[in-house]
Amino acid sequence: MSAAHNNDKLDRALFTRSMCVFGLGASWLAGILAFGGGGYVVYMNNRGPKKAQFQIPHFAREMLPLGINIVLTFLNESMGYIHSTSLRWSLQAENRLTFNSNLRLLSSSTRSLPNKWYSNLFFIFFIILSYATTSLIFLSWNPQLNQTFKKSSYDTSNLPEDMIIVSGVALIIFGLSLLGQAALSTWALTTTYIPTWSSNPLDTVYACTDEHNPHRIIRVNNRCMKSVHQIKEPPLPTKPKKKQGPACTAHPEVKYVLSLLWFLVPLGALWGGVIYTMVLKGNKNGILGNSWQFLPLFTGMQIRKDNCPAARCTDGTSVLNVGWTANSGMLGNVGSIFLIASFQGCLTLALHCAELLVNLSRDEAILRMATTPKGTDPRYNSILAAFSSWQTITLFLFKAAVHWLFGLAINNDFTLGVNMYPPQIFYFTGFALAVALFSTYVSLRRPAGSMPASFGHLQTMADLIDDWEDRMFWGHKAGDGRNGSACFAGTGPKKLPDVLLDKWYGGTAVGAVTPIAIPIVQPQSMESMHTVYTAHSGSTGGWTRMQNLGPSPGYHDPTRPMAYQGAGMYNYGYHGV
Repeated sequence: MSAAHNNDKLDRALFTRSMCVFGLGASWLAGILAFGGGGYVVYMNNRGPKKAQFQIPHFAREMLPLGINIVLTFLNESMGYIHSTSLRWSLQAENRLTFNSNLRLLSSSTRSLPNKWYSNLFFIFFIILSYATTSLIFLSWNPQLNQTFKKSSYDTSNLPEDMIIVSGVALIIFGLSLLGQAALSTWALTTTYIPTWSSNPLDTVYACTDEHNPHRIIRVNNRCMKSVHQIKEPPLPTKPKKKQGPACTAHPEVKYVLSLLWFLVPLGALWGGVIYTMVLKGNKNGILGNSWQFLPLFTGMQIRKDNCPAARCTDGTSVLNVGWTANSGMLGNVGSIFLIASFQGCLTLALHCAELLVNLSRDEAILRMATTPKGTDPRYNSILAAFSSWQTITLFLFKAAVHWLFGLAINNDFTLGVNMYPPQIFYFTGFALAVALFSTYVSLRRPAGSMPASFGHLQTMADLIDDWEDRMFWGHKAGDGRNGSACFAGTGPKKLPDVLLDKWYGGTAVGAVTPIAIPIVQPQSMESMHTVYTAHSGSTGGWTRMQNLGPSPGYHDPTRPMAYQGAGMYNYGYHGV
C-alpha cells in the first residue's frame, strides 16, 4: 500500500479502550467506596460505639502501604492512558502533534477543555493527593517511641502495641483524589474524537497520513535516510550511519525531565542531612538511634545520657518529630496530609515526567522492528506490550517503591504526629538516584543500526515509510549509487536487503534517481558568486558546471520538494539536468 491511504487498515485498538474503561470504572468504584468509607470512619471515631481500628503485625503494617501504592498505580495508569490518548488526538486536531509521546500533564491543548492547562493542574494535584494519602490511611503508634518522647496527650493505656487506627479524613481525601481523576478522564473520554487507542507510533502515523485528515502529514522526498536529529536539515541525500543519536537530543523536553529527576537526588540528600543534623545538634524533638535497618525500628532501650550527643538516644531508628498529631481533630488530619503532600509534589511530578523517556524508547523500538527478520508486529496490543517491556515494568515498580519509601521516610504517628526518619530519607534518596540513573541510561542509549532514529517523531516516521503493510520491513529498495544518483531506502511487505553504508540515499520511491546536491562551502558574497555545482544522473555521469545563475543561485523544480532556495552566503544548489 502506498503512503497515501484512507485508514482502511488502521488498528483502532478497541480492546485497549475496553480495558481503560474497565480501569476507569474501577477508579470510580474505588473513589466512591473510599469517600463513603471515610465518612463512616469519621462517624465511628467520633460518635460510634467502636473505633475504626484493628491489630496487625509490625512487618505487615509497614508493607500495607506498598500494596495500596501498587493498586493505586494501576488505577492512575489506566486513567492516565485515557488522558494522554485524549491529549494526543486533541493536539493532532490542532495541527500541533509532533511526537507520538508527550508530557501529558505539562502539555496543554488550546481547544480541548479536559486537556487545557487548568485541567492538567487539577489532574496533577489529584495524583499528588492520592499518593500522599496512601501512607496516612492506616495510622500506627509505637509505645516505645511514645514513652521516649513522653509528650503525647492521648490516652494509650488501653491501646495495644500493634494497633492500627484508620484515618477517616485521609480516606475521604484519597477517595476525592480518585474521583477527581476519574471525572477528568471521563470528560476526556466522552468529548475527544480518538481514531485509535493504540500507543503504537505506527498506528498514530498511519492515522495522521490519512488522505482525509485535515492536518495530514505528507511524506517528503529525499528524507529516507534523515533521522529526527536532522529534521531541520534540507531534504538532501545522506549517507547511512552505523549508530543513531540518543533520545536526549531528539526530543526537546528530555533534558528538562532528566534535570528534574537528578534534582531529586541532592534534594533528598539535603533533606536527610538537615534532619539528621538537627537530631545530632540536640533538637528537643529528636531521637538519635543506632539502627540503620531498612524498616524503622523502636525498642525503647535508651542509651546513657553521657554517651548521647542528642537530646535522647536509643538503639532504634533516628527520628525527628514535627508534631501536628492525627488525633487533634479535623485540622490536625488535614494539616498533616497537606504537609506531606507538599513534600511529595516534586517527587510525583518527576516520576510522571520519567514516563516520557520510557515511551520514547518504546516508540523507537517498535519502528526498529522493521529491520529484524520478523518485521513490525501487526498484532500489537498496548496493554500486553506494556507488560512485556522491561523498561515499562521497571518504571512501574520504581513508582510504587519510591512512593512507598517516601511514606517510610515521613509519616504520621497517631499519637505523636508527623515523624521524619533520616535513615529512611537516605534510602529514599538512594532509590531516587536509581531512577535517575535508569532514566539517564534510557535517554542516552544510542540505537544501533543504519535505520534513522525517529523516537516517535511523526514526520520522520512518515518520511521513512513509503509502503504501508500489515507487517513491514525496512531496507534498501532501489538504486546502486552509480553515475551520481542516490539510492532509496523504504518499507515493503518482505525482508529487504541492508542499506549500503558507503552510498548516498535520498530520491523517491520511483527509480531513486534524484540528483545529489553539493553544498557550496566557501563563503562568498552574493555579488561575487558566479557558479554553483550540482550532480546529476545523466548518461555522461560526473558533475555539470553551470554558469552565472545570478545573485540567488539554486533552482527549484516544482515537481520536487524544495531543498533550499534562499539568499544566503551558503547556498545549496538543486538543479535537475
